[in-house]
Amino acid sequence: MSPSRHLVRALLLALVAGSASAAPPKRPRVDREAMREAMDAAATDEGRYSSSASYANYLQARLRHHAGDHRGAVDALRLALATDDGHPLLLTRLGEEYARLGNLDQAERELRRAVERSPAYYPAHVLLGRVLLEAGRFTRARLHLRRAVALKPREPEAYLVLAQLHLEAGAPDEAVKVVDALALALPGEASGYQRLGLALAERGDTARAERLLTEARRRDPGDVEVLATLAKLYEGTGRPVEAEEALASALRRDPDSTEVLLAAGRAALKAHSVVRARAYFDRLLSLSSEPEMAVRVAFSYLAAREPAAAAEVLDSARRAGEDEPRLAYYAGLVHERMRRFADAAAAFAGVPEGHDVFPDARLRRARCLSLSGEHPRALALLRAALQDAPEVGEVRTQYARALERSGQPVKAEAVLREGLAATPSAALYDALAATLHRQGRGAEALTLLREVVTRAPRDEELLYVLGAAHERQGDVDGALARMRAVLEVDPNHAAALNFQAYLLAQAGRELDGAERKVLRALELRPDTGAFLDTLGWVYFRRGEYLRAVEALEKASSLAPDEPVILEHLGDAYQRASRAEDAASAWRRALEVLTLDPESAEPPGQRAGLERKLKALPTRASGR
Repeated sequence: MSPSRHLVRALLLALVAGSASAAPPKRPRVDREAMREAMDAAATDEGRYSSSASYANYLQARLRHHAGDHRGAVDALRLALATDDGHPLLLTRLGEEYARLGNLDQAERELRRAVERSPAYYPAHVLLGRVLLEAGRFTRARLHLRRAVALKPREPEAYLVLAQLHLEAGAPDEAVKVVDALALALPGEASGYQRLGLALAERGDTARAERLLTEARRRDPGDVEVLATLAKLYEGTGRPVEAEEALASALRRDPDSTEVLLAAGRAALKAHSVVRARAYFDRLLSLSSEPEMAVRVAFSYLAAREPAAAAEVLDSARRAGEDEPRLAYYAGLVHERMRRFADAAAAFAGVPEGHDVFPDARLRRARCLSLSGEHPRALALLRAALQDAPEVGEVRTQYARALERSGQPVKAEAVLREGLAATPSAALYDALAATLHRQGRGAEALTLLREVVTRAPRDEELLYVLGAAHERQGDVDGALARMRAVLEVDPNHAAALNFQAYLLAQAGRELDGAERKVLRALELRPDTGAFLDTLGWVYFRRGEYLRAVEALEKASSLAPDEPVILEHLGDAYQRASRAEDAASAWRRALEVLTLDPESAEPPGQRAGLERKLKALPTRASGR
């Protein structure tokens, strides 16, 4: 009797038994997908069942499997096997349930029984190959997977698992051969190229991944995941136009994919098309009201050095009524980076007390108010912050700096000395030394720091602070000596290595040694804008202007609004015969200094930039 007839008989018996009651029982919910899967499987190559009880227990096992009850599925399959011992489907399903429970040894035993009883049963060989692969037994797994391929050469699953095995065994070329074999067996099949290509892309094997995914795209032009991954590969290899084209193809298939829209916007920005990027991002933001999405779009603009667009996105989200403190916080960060201090302060004010970012938002708001000249409001916020966290050095240093800006340097000094008496730290000593220096008392600052270092001669941070104080006083040799002392304590102190290199470059001394030092600093802290600025300045001082431009452009991309980096970049452009670019960089530095005079380095930087612009030809200077 066929399984379907067993099922009909069981249903009829249930109906007859139920007719004796007065009220018919409520019909239970039927998992139609599990039922169809079981019946389809039984109707093909999985044989017959010896009893209706066996089949009923099998169905119960599938229901429990889909409910996530794998222990219950094992029990039901055991009951099915009690009256149908050795059935390959039941043994294979049992092996699967044990594998899902993490019992690979028992899973292997049941699957071995299946292949011993039915050597030509394809699903058991595939699953046994998977289990052995999971256990790291590659050789035995390979045998069963190859057997499965031989049994059903036009079924993709065994090929795909075999390709995965070769990949995990460190043989990607063999994995590629497997998916090529699948493509020969099933012309037009894309799954092998797709899965292996995605796996190789995740592992960073860009060349192989691109070849495979390109072939997968040829076979299935509408696979969104393939197109999105290809776009990442194109982007990572400096081909933003190709990346955007791949993403546009993905959007034709799935125009509402938020991740693809986000990636397309980023690719357009890298291709220097803000207009196209805005179109993608506007569509994305119309589909999602989640504050997190506005933040991600804003950060994409920031990464592309489009802070105004980032601020617009965040401000629009806030105006739309999205009462999310993170939007206010990130909007504040963006405005602060743009030196729009009044706007930043207003945004930070939107972070409520009690939120996890409130302490930092309050501190940043106070600094922005102070830089905007709103001293009473700034000082009130800082006094409250200091009362809440008197032990936090950053709060105290910000309070002292705000006092100094408001014309109260004596009180600023007292606040710092009070903090040093309670909780001494290198950061507080540095703040006090800088305060004294701005008052024309640099020698006094040096005396203070020397006394502190005498008591702690191996404290690398105090030594660094003393070196910085020497540099502020114009004592390059003294600063270099202190940085050498730092490196004797910690040879991998990246900031000290960079400081030494920059001082040497400024003085035009030992430029090869300076290059080695800053390159070591970059090994320790890659992609640090200040370190790349030093490297570019070393090249500039050595007369290697093209290399200087390359390093300084990267430094400027990492720290786009730093006047020192912008001035150095302009200097390098000028020497590389790029006068218009030089003028643009210098003018941008002047714009930043207009908004934030404190960022000048040295204090007379603004006047120097104006002289450089006047010395340029009229067209380049924009005058």
